[in-house]
Amino acid sequence: MRPVSVTQVNEYIARRLRDDQNLRGLVVEAEISGLSKSGPHHYLTLKDADSQIRAVIWGQNAAAIDMSLVKDGKKVIVVCDISPYARGGSYSLSIRHVEAAGEGDLAAEFERIKRKLEKEGLFDKKYKKPIPVFPYRIGVITSATGAAIEDIRKIVTAKNDFTDMIIFPTAVQGLGAVSSICDNIRRANKLSSSGIHIDTLIVGRGGGSAEDLAAFNDEEVARAIFASEIPVISAVGHEIDFSISDMVADARAETPTAAADMAVADTFRLREDIDRYRKLIVASAEQKIAAERRVLDSSTALLKANVRNRLSEARSRVDKAVIILKENDPRSIFSKGYAAVTKDGAIVPGISGITAGEEYRVIMTDGSFTAKVTKTDPE
Repeated sequence: MRPVSVTQVNEYIARRLRDDQNLRGLVVEAEISGLSKSGPHHYLTLKDADSQIRAVIWGQNAAAIDMSLVKDGKKVIVVCDISPYARGGSYSLSIRHVEAAGEGDLAAEFERIKRKLEKEGLFDKKYKKPIPVFPYRIGVITSATGAAIEDIRKIVTAKNDFTDMIIFPTAVQGLGAVSSICDNIRRANKLSSSGIHIDTLIVGRGGGSAEDLAAFNDEEVARAIFASEIPVISAVGHEIDFSISDMVADARAETPTAAADMAVADTFRLREDIDRYRKLIVASAEQKIAAERRVLDSSTALLKANVRNRLSEARSRVDKAVIILKENDPRSIFSKGYAAVTKDGAIVPGISGITAGEEYRVIMTDGSFTAKVTKTDPE
């Protein structure tokens, strides 16, 4: 049996809770009790007749919430996400929207569409397309006059001088927003398939009220995003906003600025990296060449030394051979006053080969003569 630690158990439970789509964008109707404040954060309990759960409104979310509705005994509808605390082995709900009970039509519709699309599998990770790292062209579906397009344009141009950008001016709130968003998603895909390829689509807008963001919670918009052949980054509202579009898109950015940062590579930094790596490669190559040259020089010097030694040894052997040849050359002997006696071309080695009355040829250093023996004197 291999035990695990309490920390491992708590972290596993917390991770499972955070990854559960059913625990994100929860719409809960409850009564507030036990309200308290610590710094910018508000802590409370949400309860009904039979149960209760702890909740928190973080300071960053409080700025976007009508806090006059957050009072003990007040019945409210809240939009919230699970917020596990692994170290303490506990969890609470992180509230990002509050409205009075009975005024939650948007929240109820949000929940209905969310459950329907989730059941159909539109949020499944297996359908998520990867966002290209080095896009040649991106499309932006948002208002042509809002802050979002300026933020996107600013980030793209500051980071990248390679990627082109096509803007599809779009109504993002009010009547006609849903059809405008859907039409432009389809238009971008048609343009991409016709030869003007678009690598990535950013679909979204800046922050606003729940009513302002309603078009991005629409079922038709969600299906248009899901059907897009072009990978889609959803960028709706601020960090605290979470839309149906975010859930169905291939990637979610917290803001339009974050979407632009996600969509394009930093080509300026990339060039710096390439130049740095080029210099490193050149320096490494130069070092290797220098090392190889040293090895070559050393090998050449050794080879030359070996050749010189062998030549010297060969010259020494030749000199010795010359000396031996000279010492054994009959002409050298003749020059000392000696002569060779021959008979019929053969050397007569001794007096025993001499016969009186016979003629012999005597060879000397500067010539030869014929002599007839009249007498021999053996020792």
